[in-house]
Amino acid sequence: MTPQIPRDTQTAAFNNAYASAVAAGDPRFNAKPYDKPGLSRGGAQWNQAGIDGANKMAEGIAAAYSQDLQTGKANSDAALQSQRDERTNSLALAALQQQNNYANQLAALQRQGMALNLMSSLLGGLTK
Repeated sequence: MTPQIPRDTQTAAFNNAYASAVAAGDPRFNAKPYDKPGLSRGGAQWNQAGIDGANKMAEGIAAAYSQDLQTGKANSDAALQSQRDERTNSLALAALQQQNNYANQLAALQRQGMALNLMSSLLGGLTK
């Protein structure tokens, strides 16, 4: 009986690594190194092949999950960096907007001052 793949890990790389690990656990494949020319396979060879298969399958499944975790970490790191970049760009845009508002306010004050100077010079000229 082969272990079931959890539903939360469905990437192709994980599925391929997992399937390879399960295939590596087949005792028929693992019994071949113990064959001797002219002799049939005995129970001890099959037992050792089963042990070897279980070890290979366990190592392969662990490697598949490790690879999946590393891929998930890399994806999370990339998403986090993207969010940091977006925040930095948002803050820079807000600073530029603030500077633009400040410049517009200064320009408006300067126009008001010029208008007041013009009015005072006109009114000042009338009073003399």
